Amino acid sequence: MRRILLLASLLCTLNAFADNSGVYINANAGVNTASNYQFAYNANAGYMFNTYLGVEGGFTGSNSSYWDVAVKGVLPIPIVDIYGKLGMAYVNNYSSTSGGVLYGAGIAFPILPYVRINIEDYAISNANTQNFLMGGLQVKF
Repeated sequence: MRRILLLASLLCTLNAFADNSGVYINANAGVNTASNYQFAYNANAGYMFNTYLGVEGGFTGSNSSYWDVAVKGVLPIPIVDIYGKLGMAYVNNYSSTSGGVLYGAGIAFPILPYVRINIEDYAISNANTQNFLMGGLQVKF
């Protein structure tokens, strides 16, 4: 009987981590690898339509400022979520502005039912391509 209760509680716990739909925010810090590993930071807000697909918008600060919007695809596997992003970015380097393509990938480790640790690598490609390696926290509401 104890084994059945233990198994049932374990399955309920795993099920709590499985629901990825809804609104989330995340904050990250890291480096701009294309700019002599200069400190960079970003904040995003997004909405997951289901476990696999969502949209995200955010801001990245480094040697320039970057505003972006992207589609996010997620492949959930038992211990981590692997995700990719593809979208557009608005680049303001304080002397001119331009558009660019945002693309990247990352992994998210659930540590609580509504909290994840993110590690991601993404690039904003325009005339002066920038690459960011970030780590941070995501909170789902």
